[in-house]
Parts: sequence; structure tokens; C-alpha cells
Amino acid sequence: METWLPHFTDEVQRLLGYSPTTATAYASDIRRFLAYLAQQGKAIPPASLSAEDVVGFLQHEAATGRSRATVQRRTASLRVLERCLLMTHRIDKPFMPAEPLLEEALNQSRPPRLTACLQSEDLQRLWETLTASPKRQALRDLALMALLAEWGFPVRALLALRLHHVDEAQHRLWLPSLSGTMMPWELHGSFAPLARYMAQGRAGLSPKAGETHLFISQQGKPLSRQSVWHSLRQWGQRAGLELPLTPRVLRATAAHRMLARGLPPKTIGLALGHTNPLSTSLLIRRLHTSCDKTPPAELPDLALPEN
Repeated sequence: METWLPHFTDEVQRLLGYSPTTATAYASDIRRFLAYLAQQGKAIPPASLSAEDVVGFLQHEAATGRSRATVQRRTASLRVLERCLLMTHRIDKPFMPAEPLLEEALNQSRPPRLTACLQSEDLQRLWETLTASPKRQALRDLALMALLAEWGFPVRALLALRLHHVDEAQHRLWLPSLSGTMMPWELHGSFAPLARYMAQGRAGLSPKAGETHLFISQQGKPLSRQSVWHSLRQWGQRAGLELPLTPRVLRATAAHRMLARGLPPKTIGLALGHTNPLSTSLLIRRLHTSCDKTPPAELPDLALPEN
């Protein structure tokens, strides 16, 4: 793709406002598309792309066992490619197939795995397990879980937070929006766990001098995503949860709560960090299938730390 679209990731960020991470993910999908075309003997210039090429690629992905969600992501990437090529005048007409053809290709893919949501009892057991634990990282991990379960924020966004992003007086958390501007989020059930961590837990992790990251490791350095996944899995096991505890499960739990509160899809997508509204629509559809019969989980009450 370097010779075919040398500046794609930069152009997607500049023209369409996507984050570097999202642009890189789109580029990866498009490389797969170009590799498929090369295998078919169709190493063609952008102006020659056709609906048949797209349908053939999506059918190929489905035939190799890709899930519906993965094929849907490939489709979204190709839509972004089309928009970028049109905006930079590399093509003069769209090449994406009509919706019925896309739906037919999607129907050939593997059904998506069910989206799992925790129940109030599960969160209660988690909260009790962590508040009773003498481990230094327990208050930190409880704060992370509470933020994930209330708003479903992306782990990467939480790990990028600095101390000044927490407004303790207003019970707010400031996170960057897709446009890069800072956006306030009201904290309710997650505020007490976060306040406890800041008042009683963070100092116990011995932060390095000058370290301003909100969430830090036991070495006093910024916490890694791998550590979050490992900690969640262990806490879920200690609490005796039937579901493996992952950020995905907690974020789905948050989305289920937001749906039950009547929040619009746009707000849910913003909280979850979705750059494509289609991702939010697909999640909502999966939640209706998997979690509609389950009451949305409520975050347990936790007393604020004493001043």
C-alpha cells in the first residue's frame, strides 16, 4: 500500500478526523484487500476498483472463517477508503456495492459471538472482593472497573488520564473527544471508587517522582493495557464470576446500562470511543439479542473516603 496510497493514514486523520490508532487499523484492513487483489491478479490502480472486487474480497474473508463483526469492520474500512479516494480526486465515482450485495456477503460470515453483560450481583461480588483485599492494587483496579462498568470508556483512554483530568469537586472526569477537545463526564457510581483510589490507594503504589498518570503500576510507573487485562481476569476468578472478566464484558455492561437509561446511540458511542456510528449500532443490536432479558447491572454503593 506504500506505493499505492503512501499517505493514507495521514490523510484519513487530516481529512476525516480519525485517531492515529483507528487510521492504522483501517490501513491494515486495506492492505488485506490489496493483497487479495494481488492474489487474484488484479493489482489495479484506484480508478479501476469495482463493486465486484469488494464483494469478492468480503466473500473471501467470510470463506476463511472471519466473523460477521470482522467482515463488517472490513466493510467499514473500505467505505473510508472510498471516501478518502473521492476527497483526494483519485477516483471520480464510488465503487462500494449496493447494500443488498453487502448484506449477502455478511450473511456468509460466521455468526458473531454473543455479547455478555454482568448482573448487579456480579458487580456486588466484585466490589466486595476488592474492598476486602489487602493487595496494594485493589483500590486502583476497583476504580478502573467502576469507570468501565459505568461509562464503558476505552482502556487506552483511562490509562492516558492524568491527575488533573479528575474534577473531584464536581464529580467529573475529563476525557478527550474524537475531535481532540476535552469533554466532561459526570461520575455517579464510579466516583466513590475513584476517590478512594486517589485518597488511599495511589500513594501506596509509590509513584515515581513527578509521575502524573492517574493509574500507575506497583512499580510506580504508568499502568499497561496488558496489566489491566491480567488483573481483571484474576479478580473475576477470585470473585467466582461465571464469565471471564474482561474490558469487553465491562464495557458491554456499561452500554446495557446506558441503553436502559435511554441515552442516545451518539452518547453511547462517544463514551465507548467509537469512531464509526456503525460500531455502536452493531453493539446495540448484539445487546438486544444477548442482554435484553437481563436487568441492567447497577453499580454498588461505596462510601466516599473521609477527609
